[in-house]
Parts: sequence; C-alpha cells; structure tokens
Amino acid sequence: MLTRNRGRLSLVLATLAELALTLPAAAQTRGGSATIGVEQDIAGFDPLIVGVYDTGQEATAVLLFETLTRLDDSGKPAPGLAQSWEHSADFKTWTFKLRPGVKFHDGSPFNAAAVAFNYQRMLDPANHCRCLFYISNYDRVEAADDLTVVFHLKYPAPNLPAVIAPATVTNVIHSPKAITEMKEAYNRHPVGTGPFRLNSWESGNRIVLERNPDYWDQGKPYLDEVIVRPLPDAPARFASVLSGETDIIWHDNADDIVKAKSNPNVVVHEYAGSGAQVYAFNTKQPPFDDLRVRQAMRYALDLKAYAEAQWDGLWQPAKDPYGPGSFVQCKDSGALPYDPAKAKALLKEYGKPVEFKMVVTATPRGRAVGQIFQEFWRDVGATVTLDQVDQTTLVTKAFRRDFQLTPWRIIDLADPDPQMYANFHSGSPVNLANYSTPEIDHLLDEARSSADQEQRVQDYCKLAQILNHDVPWFWTVDNHYFSIAKPGLKGIPKQYSDIIDLSLAWWDKKK
Repeated sequence: MLTRNRGRLSLVLATLAELALTLPAAAQTRGGSATIGVEQDIAGFDPLIVGVYDTGQEATAVLLFETLTRLDDSGKPAPGLAQSWEHSADFKTWTFKLRPGVKFHDGSPFNAAAVAFNYQRMLDPANHCRCLFYISNYDRVEAADDLTVVFHLKYPAPNLPAVIAPATVTNVIHSPKAITEMKEAYNRHPVGTGPFRLNSWESGNRIVLERNPDYWDQGKPYLDEVIVRPLPDAPARFASVLSGETDIIWHDNADDIVKAKSNPNVVVHEYAGSGAQVYAFNTKQPPFDDLRVRQAMRYALDLKAYAEAQWDGLWQPAKDPYGPGSFVQCKDSGALPYDPAKAKALLKEYGKPVEFKMVVTATPRGRAVGQIFQEFWRDVGATVTLDQVDQTTLVTKAFRRDFQLTPWRIIDLADPDPQMYANFHSGSPVNLANYSTPEIDHLLDEARSSADQEQRVQDYCKLAQILNHDVPWFWTVDNHYFSIAKPGLKGIPKQYSDIIDLSLAWWDKKK
C-alpha cells in the first residue's frame, strides 16, 4: 500500500510539475513591440572592425545572433546552438554537437563549418582583430562533420561552455555568406540565426529589429519587434522609461534607481555579477611611470565614501577585479587602504608636481565621478584635469593608449581568464596600462594551464595582490547591473555580463 501510494504521489507531483511548466507559456502573449534605451550609439557588429561590444551592441547582438550555449537561471551553461558537449580529460579539447535545421537570416545553413569560419576569421593574425587576445587560448576550431565542431585549446578551460555563453564579440555566430559577400559593409548589415533580424538602422537614432519568421525554436520569439535606441544622456534615458517612450533601459545612475524602486509604474531588475568598474593608468607616461605616484593616487581614494556619495551604496567598494559573482574569492587581495597621509608622503618623496588628465565620459555621471576623484587627489596635492569625451572616443583613445588615466570595465564572465589574460599579459593589444612583469605573465600562464580550480584561485589571488601593490589599474566598485522597465514587460532573464536580453520577452496584457 505504501509503495502504491508513493507511486500515485510521484504521478501527482510529476503532473503538477508539468502543469507548472506549462502555465508560464500559457500566460505568454504573442505580438507587440518593445523599445530598449541603451547608453551609447552602436558602431557595428563585425568583430574585425569594432573589436569589442559595449552594452548597446550586446543588447542588440543577443537578438540578432546566438551563441553555442546560454546561461540558465542558476548561471549554468545550457544548450543554445549546441545541443550537447563533452571535453577531453585535460579540458583542452571540447566537442560540441550542433542543433540541426538552423538557418541564418539570409537562408544559408548554420553548421559546424560556419562556427569554424567565425573563429578562423578572428584568429587569423592577418586580420588584426583586437578581439584576438580574448581568444588567445584557442589553437584552432574545426568542423569534424556537418554538426560537430571541435575546439582545440592551448591550455585547459574547465569553464569553456559558460565562458562562450554571453553575446560578446567573440561568442556570437555570424553568417559566413553575408560576411564574404558584403565584406566591410557587413559591419552595418549583420546576419545571424537569432530570433530577430535587422529591419532598419538610423545611426544615432534607432535600430529596428523584426521577428524572424523562420526561427528554429517554433513559436518564438513572442514580440514582433524590438527597437534599440541610443540615449547617451542618463536623465533623458530615465525620463524615457517614465514617459513610456521606452519600455526598458540600461541604467547606472544611483539616484534614478533609488527613485525607480519606489515608483509603482516601473520595476527595477538587478544582478550582482563578477568583475568591477576599473581605471587604467598609462604606465609609460609620466607621472604614472612612477610606482610612488600610482600608489599615492590609490591611497588618496576613500572608496567607501565614494560608493556612498556616487552610488548610494547600491554598489560596494571593490578589493580586486573579480567581484562577488566570481569563483575567485580571496581572503586577502592586498587592496591598498584609504590613507591620505601615506599618499602625501609618497608624492613628497616623488618630488615633482603631479598633474595629469583623467578621461571621463561627457555625461553627468562621468563628470560627477571625475569631480569626486579630483577632490580626493586635490587633497593630497595632485592637480587633475577632466578630459570629457563621448563613449566611442573613450574606447578609441584607450586602444590607442592616448590617455594618462582612463575608465574601463571588467565585465561579468564565468571565468576570469579571458579578460585577465587580455588586460595584463605582455604583448596583449588590450593591455591598456602598458604594464607587464615576468611574474604576472607566469601567474596568468599557470592559471590558464591548470584544470585545478583551487590552484587557479591561488594564482588569481596572488595576481590581485601584485596588481594592488603595483597599481597599473585600480578597481572602484564591484559590478552591479540594473535595468528599469515597465511592469508588463516579462521574460527578462538575469543581466549576465550586463546584457539586457529581450529575445524571449513578452507583454503581460494585464499590466
């Protein structure tokens, strides 16, 4: 009797579980349009031309393109364009079985050859892709058969399926046919396999994406249209979602977020990931070619007061580049404390006036951050001029090393390797600080070559200690991502890697 009742109970529970899974789908409505407001204009999507995607590009890329894997609600890799995967014992070979019957927007087939084409193109040294160092661990990517692609790595990558999940510049899969036929024009005519395809693009105004009628996942997407609008002015962006001009916005203005949390007409989505907001010194230019000056600038910063003043405590001071969402958690990362007396002593020892320019975005937020830092550094005797530029110019100046101090960001990723290796290894085109040491290179190489997670954590924590001492970069606050939306816009997943993903969004008509 007990066994029989247990069997009936299992059947009931299974039925209820199945019903629970179907209820959200029944609530999902078809049709409608959603407008997303992003921080800056979009420069394009060809990795060879743009090199890196910003938040606006990623919010668009996740609709146009797809990746081999995706992250589920728990942050674990789940099937995307690949249905399954397996690895060799040393984690240096990963084999992905691809989803059959998928087509690009131009009608050409998605297959292993297409995946291999994308990576071969980025890996080709003749193409000079700034993205190359993000995938420098890839030896080659090849098609074993039509639906089997194999990644051959130089070093172990235990977390590869999670690393390739976000819609970042090196992960999304483009149409080889479109790239080959359009050449440089492809940058503004992107073609993927995603749930939406490009309809129109007005630079500085909007990108209109329409539902892909041939999408492989039948019945999806739910929306008919998504409009991406660059709104660089933060107050205007916040006003747009309050007025209904946009339906969801990327946002990082703390005052607005606090207001939005108490406004019943909008909802705030938030996610604490890995990484941090950071600043890079150009260590090849005075005065930051001197360790004492870099350390003094860091000692002069009261990051706790900064986090409260600028971020209303929504963001927390960072002690290293890894953040709360990373598997790398260091007991002691050697972060320099707030010590203005020590800063003054170092500058006195340096013995020369310290004057420099700090690049900031020409936005209220950029100016506010710059002005706070100006005050901290003025208090210890340094003179700082703010170099106000738009976001696109900021990125260009950073890659050209045309700065003394520039803001940057370490985004939320499942593994620190791609970004840490690119940012700090000798010879990397994105080593913005022009900083390198044999010990740093050794730690980066060792962490990359080990499949032992504990050993990797030790390496990355030692790396943080060295970086905190040498201060080629400094970290201000941990990454905390926010978006503000209308309550009726549903189906928005966690903001992994700061990507607002509307690919499966839908409108709750009751809201």
